[in-house]
Amino acid sequence: MPSTERSWQDHDHLQWLSKEAPRYTSYPSAHHFERVSPATYSGWLQSLTPDQSVGLYVHVPFCEQMCWFCGCNTQITRRYDPVEAYVDNLLTEIRLLAGVLGFRPRVHALHFGGGSPGMLTPESLTRLMTALFETFDIRDNAEISIELDPRRVTREKVLAYALLGFNRVSLGVQDTQAQVQAAINRIQPMDQVKKTCDLLRAHDISEIGIDLIYGLPHQTANSLEHTLEDVAKLAPNRISAFSYAHVPWVKKHQRLIDATTLPDTGEKALQYLQIDTQLQAMGYAGVGIDHFARADDGLARAVRDGTLRRNFMGYTDLPNDRLIGLGASSISNLDQGLAQNIAQATSYQSSVTTGVLPTVRGWTYHGDDRVRGEIISQLMCFFRADVGEILTRHGYPFGHLDEEIEALGEYVEAGLVSVDKRVVTFDNPLKMLVRPVACTFDRYARRENGPQRYSRVA
Repeated sequence: MPSTERSWQDHDHLQWLSKEAPRYTSYPSAHHFERVSPATYSGWLQSLTPDQSVGLYVHVPFCEQMCWFCGCNTQITRRYDPVEAYVDNLLTEIRLLAGVLGFRPRVHALHFGGGSPGMLTPESLTRLMTALFETFDIRDNAEISIELDPRRVTREKVLAYALLGFNRVSLGVQDTQAQVQAAINRIQPMDQVKKTCDLLRAHDISEIGIDLIYGLPHQTANSLEHTLEDVAKLAPNRISAFSYAHVPWVKKHQRLIDATTLPDTGEKALQYLQIDTQLQAMGYAGVGIDHFARADDGLARAVRDGTLRRNFMGYTDLPNDRLIGLGASSISNLDQGLAQNIAQATSYQSSVTTGVLPTVRGWTYHGDDRVRGEIISQLMCFFRADVGEILTRHGYPFGHLDEEIEALGEYVEAGLVSVDKRVVTFDNPLKMLVRPVACTFDRYARRENGPQRYSRVA
């Protein structure tokens, strides 16, 4: 248990922890997306060249059971028919993309997310993978990954993952304590998770990540100590620890969680410190604000060599930011901007079955978006940004963002940030506080005067 006598308590950081700020998996945040037409997105796709590589993301918006903490775009079904129909729609979208692209783009990574992509049967997954390999040049050394619910993993599915080339898995664990699991409607014994890890490794899928959440009902720093001990026994390569965002006005099923059992802001800060301190003592290097990795893992190396990136799936060591999203609500990131598919599954189906790409919203980069995005990314990844160097490299005057530098004064005074010759350095054990610092450079978020739009920092 970390000592409560910490330097972060020398200042009243609760006011900063209570702030709202984007999570910055993109810039600008999806809150600010505007209309982007299928024709615009098609033009962006057609500008890709064979020497450029891309990542692929496939969204599967189905689960067999609703976890009450969930903030994902998903729907519950115990029947497989809707899932199979959705797979047919994905195949249609892949064919539409093939017609637009005109060549097979080189792919360095393919990720299946959700929802629960582990719901896909081996037959459905094989159909999808066959179409993807026909449409894209998925390299032999590509990272091919999938998010799995350990409760739904079978030997038949793992054999299919191995045969199809999957080499990385993220397992949703969230918390290992029975009281917490009951409060979030996700009962998941540790022996079940261990059997899943053993099964994956037996089929040579050894790159395993564990996803945790802090700030859940009945969680404490002490209970998280036991959860982390349980997880360490699984020896994962990576561990993520995401902050729970309680937004029942957005996700109505979260009303099933008793809000009186949620930790307050100060307790949540202690939970984060417990995770950070304990995992680093166990040999996991901190990666950004909420990821941890073994020293020999690609994420840890990316921190050391300055190549770490942040995208819609969190922190990554992939070589560039280009991403093509497939499926309902998925987001693509290309050189010209961001493009998001229709979120509702039936509307998504209507679009693709009429031969139209399901793009509906997004953002076209303009003005100094790329400059601000790079500064925010550097802060989120490395807690340091040389604002002057970034401006000069992009052809902007050295003093272009003087107003934003000046606005950092409140964070400097609070001891969160130092500024030296326009080099901004964040230094605080509560690493999530870099989000409001980064927000200082966000042209669009700083204009907001309306109701709550972002999650709280803690």
